[in-house]
Amino acid sequence: MRSSASLQTRLVLSHLLVSLISIILMSSFAGSAILNAARNELQLNLDTIAITASTSLEDPMREIIFGEGTLLKAQQILLQLRAAHPELHFTIYSFDGTPLLDSTTDNLQAPPEENINEILEALNSEEGQGTITRFNAQGENAFYVARRISFEDDTLGVIRVGVPLQPVLGGTRPLILVLFLVALVVALAVSIFGYLLARNLTRPIQRLTDAATDLGRGDLDARVRPIGPQELRQLGEVFNHMANRLQGYVGELRAFAANASHELRTPLTIIKLRVEALRSGAINDPPVAERFLEEVESEIDRLSRLVSDLLDLSRMEAGLASRKRTQLDIGSIVDEVCDSFRIRSERAGVEVVLNKEPDIPVLMGNEDQLHRVIYNLLDNAIRYTPKGGNINISLITVDGGNAVRLTVKDSGVGIPPEHLRHIFERFYRAEATRPRYGGEDKTSSGSGLGLAIAKSIVEYHGGKIGVSSNLGEGSTFWAELPTSE
Repeated sequence: MRSSASLQTRLVLSHLLVSLISIILMSSFAGSAILNAARNELQLNLDTIAITASTSLEDPMREIIFGEGTLLKAQQILLQLRAAHPELHFTIYSFDGTPLLDSTTDNLQAPPEENINEILEALNSEEGQGTITRFNAQGENAFYVARRISFEDDTLGVIRVGVPLQPVLGGTRPLILVLFLVALVVALAVSIFGYLLARNLTRPIQRLTDAATDLGRGDLDARVRPIGPQELRQLGEVFNHMANRLQGYVGELRAFAANASHELRTPLTIIKLRVEALRSGAINDPPVAERFLEEVESEIDRLSRLVSDLLDLSRMEAGLASRKRTQLDIGSIVDEVCDSFRIRSERAGVEVVLNKEPDIPVLMGNEDQLHRVIYNLLDNAIRYTPKGGNINISLITVDGGNAVRLTVKDSGVGIPPEHLRHIFERFYRAEATRPRYGGEDKTSSGSGLGLAIAKSIVEYHGGKIGVSSNLGEGSTFWAELPTSE
């Protein structure tokens, strides 16, 4: 199968074609203008000679017509004209178109009717002049000017001046040849310029193509140096930005897969070890068997929560979460979540205080998703608040009533500054420096997905979420959600 021509070839050929057509048209026009100028100059010279001759022939022709003289005077004038202009052909006609004298022959014959059109035009036109281009008796292309000879209102005859065009206009050929040679040089220069321009345009495109090919083959470090015209430089910058984002996404995906594998491997390993222990004889020891079965059940519950969190987060980030939204009383949802945590907070020895503004405006949102945001924030606060501490939850309107701000402030140990920027990332945990207090299972760490899910839900609702913390003073998580008004 034939491959299509490259962009560079097409650009070069298009430049060459356009330049050739333009140069041919301009050269043809210029050549035609040169020929016309030479022809006009020739006609002007012949007109001048014809006028001079007709003036000189007025008296001899008047004497001939009135029988007062012979052709001798007219013949002498004709000889003088011939001597002055040997390249010209002079013929004198009577007022009825009959040839009287010719500068080249004495054997005069009445010419064919088609060869006296210029004579008839000179006799009948108001200007008293006729011109024509046709072949002469020798078969040469010739130009003729006929001028009427008159005295006062009387027509006495016609003087015709002719000249072959080849010798006269032949002098323009070198000029036209030079013109076409210059045109060819210009066409070559335009072709070279077109080639350089095409290469300048196609080189960045080829580099982009090569980089895109490398990127498609898995080389995530493939980049281009933006060069060329502004549009191509912008395209190169956009490509680099796209490649950077793709590399970031792939890195996040790899980290996500690695973290998910690690989180799944730990409970599976524990379950496998406990099952092997039970098969090895621990099942015959009821207290040990019961403890192992409780651990297996706990790890299965942990796996179930982890898988559920992973699925929910994936749906959120892929835009596949439920789009069902209704008008919600966010205050009632906060009350419900706080009630569900009352027993747990009492067991942990943590006081939960709720402060709400009256008449909190309604929101347009998904009740289950917003319930989960509040649950995750409060669950996180109880986990990291020591016994005797407190958690303050506030719900107020901000931005002139256009948004609702939920704040969950605890009196825990706080979050180190180097961890704050990562706290909402998937699987990120700062437990190494943060003791866990109020969790139902203090020995197991969370999945590191709770805050990431909360962030995705809040942003999915058009809001924003953040955190501030000071070591030894606690942490404050906040989320702002737009109202439906």
